[in-house]
Amino acid sequence: MVFVGIVIIHLLMIWAFASGLAHRVIAQMTQDVKVNIIDVQKKDEKPPPPPKQDLEKPPPVQVPPPIVNIQIPVEAPQMVVTDKPLPPLPPRPVTATVPGTPIRQAHPIDPQNYYPAQSQRAEEAGLVVISFCVTAAGKLDGEPEVATSSGFARLDGAGIQLVKDQSKWIPGTQEGKPVRSCTRIPVRFKFTN
Repeated sequence: MVFVGIVIIHLLMIWAFASGLAHRVIAQMTQDVKVNIIDVQKKDEKPPPPPKQDLEKPPPVQVPPPIVNIQIPVEAPQMVVTDKPLPPLPPRPVTATVPGTPIRQAHPIDPQNYYPAQSQRAEEAGLVVISFCVTAAGKLDGEPEVATSSGFARLDGAGIQLVKDQSKWIPGTQEGKPVRSCTRIPVRFKFTN
């Protein structure tokens, strides 16, 4: 039954194409549309008139002249001419100066205790110079920095950690008094079997 319905639908479609019915339906659906274009006239917009200019000049600024009182001494100081030599100047008092001292470690730290294990396995060795500042109280002032690298980042980091772990420093002195001072210390990492 379904098969018969499909055959009938196909036969109707063939008859529609053969008789031209399909062409008439398509032609009716696609009729030409006529379009008229209407010109819209644009209004001429005039620019606004320029602002009114004030042509009057302001009065000139008058500054009174400054009052200057200059007094010049008329008499010159007397000059004394003598044949006698001048007496010698008194000697300057000598003050004893106490030489300054640099920053020192309160407790020496062995760099080998900070030698990274990975650097030992890789046989990395070298000298790193760390610069840092110490307050008058002997505390680290700011972050230590690498002044001269060893060429190995792990060794440079270990040198900075060595300086940070030193809890107390003996500050530098000037004229016998502790002062904030900066220094550089070399930290050598030696590879040993």
